[in-house]
Amino acid sequence: MAVIEIVLSEDDHQRLHGEYSKMCETWSRLGHGALPPTFEQWLGVRAAENEEQQSEIELNDMRVFNAIEKLISSLPQQGFALTHYVKQGVLRPESEHNLAQLIVREFRLPMQYAKRLEEVFLHYVKDAKEVADLAQIGVTNRTYGALNEAFRHLLERSTQSVPNLGSDRAIGRVEGAASILVSVDAMKKEAATEKTNAFKQQARSVSKSTWVNKIFGGSSKDE
Repeated sequence: MAVIEIVLSEDDHQRLHGEYSKMCETWSRLGHGALPPTFEQWLGVRAAENEEQQSEIELNDMRVFNAIEKLISSLPQQGFALTHYVKQGVLRPESEHNLAQLIVREFRLPMQYAKRLEEVFLHYVKDAKEVADLAQIGVTNRTYGALNEAFRHLLERSTQSVPNLGSDRAIGRVEGAASILVSVDAMKKEAATEKTNAFKQQARSVSKSTWVNKIFGGSSKDE
């Protein structure tokens, strides 16, 4: 039989000896004919039982993590997605970290699984625009196309209305519309800057209308 050496601190040794003494006191009352095991024999059995319990706990933790990972990875196949919708002031890595910590606490998993969950999120989590594009890419593209077409018409009308609106008001209207398109990702910031700069140059080159034109030439429909 293999010999296993177990090193105990003084406090652990006293605590275990107390438990062993209580076991011995009840041994004969339980109807055992033989003598109780020695302290060393009892300690060996207990250590083996604890090791078995620990192994079962670790196996259960692994099963829970695998179930969570399988659930997340199977969402796209069922038409679902784990989405981060960019809450104001909260970055995606921070959200992934917080969610991993929450899941670990709720399922009572060891903290080592938090990092592994963050790695799962990094691979499977999508942002709101990605989900929208996957779900209705045709509608999304048509919407973006319509917004850009509306901006083109606004540029044309604003160019015609510069004499009545004045260059500053016309430029402000175009810049405001461009900033809205940039905010909803319908136009790149660089493209918006290029278009508004071109309009500024054109608007400021148009002569302001005279009071006579305003009175007798009629009002622009864009005022």
